[in-house]
Amino acid sequence: MPHKCNICGKNMKSVKNIDLKGFKVSGWKCNCGNVHTNPKDVDEIVKFFRYMKTSKEIKVFKSGNSLAIRIPKQIADLYHLTQRSKLILTPEDKKLVLEITGP
Repeated sequence: MPHKCNICGKNMKSVKNIDLKGFKVSGWKCNCGNVHTNPKDVDEIVKFFRYMKTSKEIKVFKSGNSLAIRIPKQIADLYHLTQRSKLILTPEDKKLVLEITGP
């Protein structure tokens, strides 16, 4: 079903890479420059921020010869992480920073 632009009235193109304050969301873009974000994606971001209002304590556990952590489902869902996702772990002072590099 086509999504109409509220500015020019033309059909908008479905896209999956709209940058919304650092989050990639789906939605629609029009040739006139107007952008509509998918409300379901925006709702997921709102849920994330509600969830992240306070820091979450997670436990470290042994997995084979390595130590591992569990990523909470709310965060995994928001960033579309799966068992095959690839991350880069960078130590910074007393922080560990995770960066998503692949699906």
